[in-house]
Amino acid sequence: MRIKMDKQEITKLLLEKKKRLRLKEYKEDFAKFAEEQIQIITKDASQGFVPFKLNKCQQIITDALRKQLEETGKVRAIILKARQQGISTYCSGRVFWKSYFTAYARSVVMAHDSATSDALFAMSKNLIRNMSGELSPTEIRSNAKEIIINSPSMPDNDATASYRLYTAGSPEAGRGTTPTIAHLSEVAFWQHDEKILAGLFQGISQAAGTEVIVESTANGSQGEFYRLWKGAVAGENEYVPIFLPWYITDEYRREAPEGMELTTEEETLQEKYGLDNDQLYWRRLKIAEGGELKFKQEYPSTADEAFITSGSNVFNVERLDALVPQPHQRRSEWDPHSKMFDEHREGTLYIYDFPQWEEPYVIGADVSLGVGQDYSACVVMNNEREVVALYRNNRIDPAMWGELLFYLGRYYNNALLAVESNSMGIATLQKLESMDYINLYRQTKIANVSNEEGMRLGFRTTAATKPAIIGNLKNLIENEELLIPSPVMIQELKDYISTETGKTEAAPGCYDDTVISLAICAEVLRTHWDKLQTSNVSWKQRTVEWNQDETNWL
Repeated sequence: MRIKMDKQEITKLLLEKKKRLRLKEYKEDFAKFAEEQIQIITKDASQGFVPFKLNKCQQIITDALRKQLEETGKVRAIILKARQQGISTYCSGRVFWKSYFTAYARSVVMAHDSATSDALFAMSKNLIRNMSGELSPTEIRSNAKEIIINSPSMPDNDATASYRLYTAGSPEAGRGTTPTIAHLSEVAFWQHDEKILAGLFQGISQAAGTEVIVESTANGSQGEFYRLWKGAVAGENEYVPIFLPWYITDEYRREAPEGMELTTEEETLQEKYGLDNDQLYWRRLKIAEGGELKFKQEYPSTADEAFITSGSNVFNVERLDALVPQPHQRRSEWDPHSKMFDEHREGTLYIYDFPQWEEPYVIGADVSLGVGQDYSACVVMNNEREVVALYRNNRIDPAMWGELLFYLGRYYNNALLAVESNSMGIATLQKLESMDYINLYRQTKIANVSNEEGMRLGFRTTAATKPAIIGNLKNLIENEELLIPSPVMIQELKDYISTETGKTEAAPGCYDDTVISLAICAEVLRTHWDKLQTSNVSWKQRTVEWNQDETNWL
């Protein structure tokens, strides 16, 4: 039986079908939805509301998030940006898009101060109210802190999506919420970043389709934003790192004067990033306004520049950037009960090269309390100044640390073991002595009164020795005489700064345990090169009663 429909009914059905197809396209393509359905106010407010067409920075984010969504089923992203790249606008648009197509979505928007939070919330309201009539969502409820909408995309007419506004003004901000979509803005400037993020992350749904976007300009190498960024770069958390340098922003250029002569630094930037004179002239004017340090913080060319602090880097960052991390050959975990490294457990021992027959090795070791703060770390290096192994753990006590070093040193041909003897290092050295480790480093000590030389167990870092070993390490890096395969170690070297008082140390919120271990290694190699040569020390002398076959425990 045929059902007759009049022209009006057919037209209605066709329009409904067309609408469904449009919604399907929009759901799958944020860029298309943004350009055709979102109206924004640009920096040039005189134009009024204009279609939201993605710029280069926004397209980079879109591509990265699409890839992550396809691979993992959800979005977890951290964005390190330069100033005024349209990232807050992008995130507001994306949160609206996700909320529009997600029934019962719970969206959270949080910024570092009330003015920014209010501005983001006002932007969200404008996005909702400026959609075309046919597809425009219905506002069920709207006040200063919350919006609840129902959209034509939702199959259930009773379904809603909610926006909730928060300001990161107190440690309890956002606690108790269970968001499915979150936009966390300028996180590096949150006063209570650790407590707020801990509360938020605990409540965020892990379901497919959920999204969390953390974005900020940098605020020094400290705080939770920096920690989260470092973890993302190292692959230690689920967040994809997205860095947006200043020079990909089209607006950041100024017509250069005719015959503009470039400095050596500008020539390097031009060659490295393909910059033109108009971009370099804009950069020059910005530096003249606020200084080079401020420029690098607010308009970085690299992520390392963004996190620069008031202190200066000790080691040449360009040299460190040129280092290519190497894949480890084995990653194991120390088992204190069996006194072995368990290769079936992914732990904190990274082996980049196994011990070679009769090759001498040096181990430099730093000692911590083992209570989850600073790390106990050691670096194994051959006499070619190649790092062949790294161990790093902040939950191993000094005595157990001594046991681990004993077996690791034995494995690497009874390596010359130099343990920092400051503070807790004494307990580690005592453990090694009690186990009769045969190749412990002893530091020359000159008595203040008699000028007589003596030997002191371990390597003590003092106001005199620390600048010397850091200076030696700096020269080796500058002259490209070290092979450093570990990304963790490379990052610690980048985070090692000279303060205004002249001290060298890890930047706030960072660690320097592998730096000190590496510096001790390099210094021992410098002073004991001849004693490490195989020709001078026989295999039998170096191993005493240990048989090579007995080192297969690793």
